[in-house]
Amino acid sequence: MKRYGTAAVFAGLLVIFGASATKADFILRHPGSSFEDHFAAYDQTRWQKGDGWSNGTYMGCGWNVRTATVQNGRLALSVTGEPSAQERHSCAEFRTQRPYGYGTYAVNLKAVRADGVMTTVSHYTGPHFGDPWDEMTFGIPGKDTTKLEIGYVAKGDGRRDIVVDLGFDAAKEFHTYGIEWKANRIAWTVDGRVVHTAEGAPKTLPQTPGWLYLQFWNGSGASPWLKPFKDPGRPLTAEVAWVRFEEDTSALSN
Repeated sequence: MKRYGTAAVFAGLLVIFGASATKADFILRHPGSSFEDHFAAYDQTRWQKGDGWSNGTYMGCGWNVRTATVQNGRLALSVTGEPSAQERHSCAEFRTQRPYGYGTYAVNLKAVRADGVMTTVSHYTGPHFGDPWDEMTFGIPGKDTTKLEIGYVAKGDGRRDIVVDLGFDAAKEFHTYGIEWKANRIAWTVDGRVVHTAEGAPKTLPQTPGWLYLQFWNGSGASPWLKPFKDPGRPLTAEVAWVRFEEDTSALSN
């Protein structure tokens, strides 16, 4: 996965905090504590927008700063017909400025029903940040918004073939999707109900604090996974009402 350029991250931190490179490095690497954001405004000390690149050939869009907006108590993540990063469309990525560790993550959102798009939430770190590739993710495919796709990666070894039947249409109203993360267990939740768990020795599960990513994007159309994307001639927008992280204080030493 292609993520933020290191120089861009450090430059952003220096502007925000007026700090030295050493201070910026500490802020970047030190896991954050509990927070809750209802998007009354765009908090640049907590979040950063993706801009000017794409995650790879499976995507048919580039991240564009203009496609992630905070207004009226909502985070809006859009796919538009504006070209970006040498791709035909623009899409939205909103991620934390710092990593977060063990605890409970919850995102209240409304997905988009349309072939070829994905609404995703990921907790990620990897070689780009000087870490092993550890990731926990869930996504709602636009081709069938009654399904939740779950995946995780531990030190580069991943599983991404888990599909959960939600029992409702995630594009019709807001629901809360979460990840409860401990060293030996991950539980994915929907409206507070556990829908899938992964358990095992710490070496078999993600262990490294990572950055929280909220994304809405369209595929390249080359894979049957998402179905081909057809531009509707207007922006498509996923909405996030709030994000909450509750730190596992029993694991602060990790």
